[in-house]
Amino acid sequence: MLEVKNLTKVYKTKGGADTHALDGVSVQFPEKGMVFLLGKSGSGKSTLLNVCGGLDAPTSGEIIVKGRSSKDFTQSDFDSYRNTFIGFIFQEYNILNEFSVEDNIALALELQGKSKDKQAIAQLLEEVDLTGYAKRKPNTLSGGQKQRIAIARALVKAPEIIMADEPTGALDSATGKQVFDTLKKLSQDKLVIVVSHDRDFAELYGDRVIELKDGKIISDVSKTQEEQKALSANVTSIGDTLCVKKGAKLSDKDFEEIRAFLKNTDSDIIIATGEKDVKTFKDVSRITDDGGKEVFRDTDESKMEKKSYRPEESKFIRSKLPMRHAMKIGASGLKTKPFRLIFTVLLCTVAFVLFGLFSTMMVFDRDSIMRESLAQSSYDSLVLSKQYKVYEKTYQNGELDYEYERDEDTKFTATELAEMTTKFGSATFAALPFQNAPSNMHANNNYGNQGYYSYSFAHATNLPENNSLRQAINGHYPEEGKNEICISTYMAESFAQAGLFNPKDQQRYTINNANDILDKVLVLNGKEYTVSGIFDSGTINTKYEALKDSHDWELSQEFSQFLSSGMYKVVFIDKATETELLAGGGDSNNDDMWQIYERRFPHTYRFDNECRYNKFSVTDKYPVEILSGSTTLNAGEVIVNTNTFSNALSNAVSDQLAILQNTSQEEYDVLDNAYNNPKNSESTIISERYSLQNKINFLARGTTDNGEALTNADKATFVAELKSFLSTFSQYDFLSKTTISFELNTASSTEQLQNAKIVGFIYATDIPNEIVYISDADFARFAPLSEEVNKEQNGGHEWVTETKYVEDPNAVYSAIFIPFDRSENAINLLIETIDKLQEDDSYISLSNPISNGLKMADNLIENLSQVFLIVGIVLAAFAALLLSNFISVSISHKKRDIGILRAVGARSSDVFKIFFSESAVISVICIALSIIGSIIVCGALNAEVGAMLSGVSVFVFGPISIAMLIGLALATAVLATFFPVYKAAKKKPVDSIRAIV
Repeated sequence: MLEVKNLTKVYKTKGGADTHALDGVSVQFPEKGMVFLLGKSGSGKSTLLNVCGGLDAPTSGEIIVKGRSSKDFTQSDFDSYRNTFIGFIFQEYNILNEFSVEDNIALALELQGKSKDKQAIAQLLEEVDLTGYAKRKPNTLSGGQKQRIAIARALVKAPEIIMADEPTGALDSATGKQVFDTLKKLSQDKLVIVVSHDRDFAELYGDRVIELKDGKIISDVSKTQEEQKALSANVTSIGDTLCVKKGAKLSDKDFEEIRAFLKNTDSDIIIATGEKDVKTFKDVSRITDDGGKEVFRDTDESKMEKKSYRPEESKFIRSKLPMRHAMKIGASGLKTKPFRLIFTVLLCTVAFVLFGLFSTMMVFDRDSIMRESLAQSSYDSLVLSKQYKVYEKTYQNGELDYEYERDEDTKFTATELAEMTTKFGSATFAALPFQNAPSNMHANNNYGNQGYYSYSFAHATNLPENNSLRQAINGHYPEEGKNEICISTYMAESFAQAGLFNPKDQQRYTINNANDILDKVLVLNGKEYTVSGIFDSGTINTKYEALKDSHDWELSQEFSQFLSSGMYKVVFIDKATETELLAGGGDSNNDDMWQIYERRFPHTYRFDNECRYNKFSVTDKYPVEILSGSTTLNAGEVIVNTNTFSNALSNAVSDQLAILQNTSQEEYDVLDNAYNNPKNSESTIISERYSLQNKINFLARGTTDNGEALTNADKATFVAELKSFLSTFSQYDFLSKTTISFELNTASSTEQLQNAKIVGFIYATDIPNEIVYISDADFARFAPLSEEVNKEQNGGHEWVTETKYVEDPNAVYSAIFIPFDRSENAINLLIETIDKLQEDDSYISLSNPISNGLKMADNLIENLSQVFLIVGIVLAAFAALLLSNFISVSISHKKRDIGILRAVGARSSDVFKIFFSESAVISVICIALSIIGSIIVCGALNAEVGAMLSGVSVFVFGPISIAMLIGLALATAVLATFFPVYKAAKKKPVDSIRAIV
């Protein structure tokens, strides 16, 4: 059954010396019987038992179990060997306090994968005199009762070998005798190996006694039966003992034998006849009832029967610790350090919540959120715009120092409009830019709160004749050639709030409600338009009505985005007006001057802080009046803003009048009258009511001082009068004297453009005064110097702007309006269309609070995701360390339980199962708290940033985020548990056993 060969076990002392606990020990154990291992402390008897039982590994040598050698055993094989064949009984009982008596016994069965056999357990409890104790906890039992439970646990799986290490060391003699009686009974069918210090018990109960000293066997004796030797008919002898037959009549021969026995004895002789005394003597002398006597003789292992085993007889049973037991043992550790547990849980929860926030950024699905937001929105129409990418790069000393990208607005072509119409239906239409507010509102100061009302249009369009909106107008669509327009219900309400005056008689219109705007005149960029109809621009969310009474900046910004996402600020026009706008007429604010500069030249070219310049081109969409009649500029010639021209000409005329006042009063009066005085102050015709000086100022504003709009005819008349004036007084050469001077200072030089001749002006009311067009020759001279100035002003850095996009000359539409269909297919088609970067770096975007909010969300995620990731990883790592420390403390606290389980037959994997169960409990708590915390924090953050992002939820803590959080928590728990448990599980079972004895 069990054999050891040449076993050595060497321990290293603290001083580095070798200590041989076993020194070449070889023993062949019998199939059954009771074998005692005797010896003083340190003799090696417990080490031999531990090595035989697989609790410790030998330094060299082998153990042979049913023909299988341990030379190739892993630790798991030794565990399975114990689980299959060995039942251990320890001096300190080593039963699990958390388990009932019944569960302690059943554990040995369940580790073998067997079910809990309550009937077998009850029978065992009866055999060890513990009937009725099945549900009791160990802490309610005496030492003897605990040891009997340990015996029952060892027996329940019917092991072929029972190993007992000082099983009576903690018991009184009476109880100890009961234990040995039980073990003796078991040895009739099993091999029982007992480590003991008690030689009397060994000789009384042992079938074989092996004594060790200094790691070697010094004695190995087995009990044998010595038969009686007949000396006469009534007298026999057994060794030194003489026996007389009970009730016999002794003959002379008998007495002669008795006298001879007594004569040959040198020691004291006691002759007893009392029945009790005789029985006591027989027990002490180990004389059996049949007259034989137990004596010990040297063990002859060669006479032991060698048994052959089939492979299935030596097959090991791998342990399977039930999960409920693992959970129970693991959960018990949570009670030991409550404050450490709470701190660990809280810190892990914080880390996991931060990761939860990060996970929402990782799984942020812009398209999905767009779909959901659009489906839940109340929009009737949507506005598409077009942008392109511009890449800004900064170089210093020729090396790239910094780069970023930005988006610039551009326009749609008629071809793109056709494509959008094909996609989104015939109700699609495009609009021209039309940034204009009626100038005949300015006489009325009752504008209401401008946080809600808007007085400036954004877009103008001539709807296709088949567009259904033409038929949904209160009034009628603008008729051709009548200067009529249709405005939205929102703009009508705004104008009703502000009030209007009639440009003809300067009297206020009577306006009680929005419908009263019908047939009223709006003066837009100097031109009068009659409101022929009002169309429904859609419902406005009631939350924005708060802006009528108070100004909330954030709400106002959100409302501004809302207005730009629909037809609220659109005006319908006729074909003639559209043609005029496309031609770049003065009624249109076609472009932003700064955008013209930024598109054509990436840098701001400066003479000084008062002048920004660019090359002149007749292709610019701003109308330009060149008084010299030329289409190009010569060196030293410039074109300026109308205000600048007006001031320069006024100064030139004033200088000339000052000269004439001292030289010729007649010439003075003629010039003064031509420039400063009106022709007829009583006339109703504008061109006759004002002086030339006033008319030039009106050209800059587009209206008179009374807000009366200039017509195109008025403008043409004024320019003609200006040219006539310059021609009439050509002797004064005012055009040459209408000058402006510039100076450009660099670190190395100063360049000047002295008395540049102003030969024309730009028609536009919104162009900044410092804008100047110069000739190609002057531009070639100043541009490089401006680059140098830019570098100087920016610390020696050079800015370079790059873009692949080139605007199509036929691109005229600033927006495309599409009907909004909330069907899934329509929304998917929209998402497929927008925000897809083309080869020329252009893309179509949705001018919508939802889209704007998503863009800001993208930026927010880009800026914050890495921060949250780093913080989450750091805290998760720290939490893992803390959890690992907690598990380490728990392992230390559970050394006793680990030792018991390993002795019973549990493998390292079962130890992992226990502590993984413990960390799983902690993880479940952390996961539950983290999910709740993440939902709360995400909700709070969404509420906080929702207003800035137009209600878009960035932190959407959904199923994927929950799955990611659970995955991280479990991964953290596994890693935090694995390393300390691996270290503990690698220990030999004997090390855990020693920790509890």
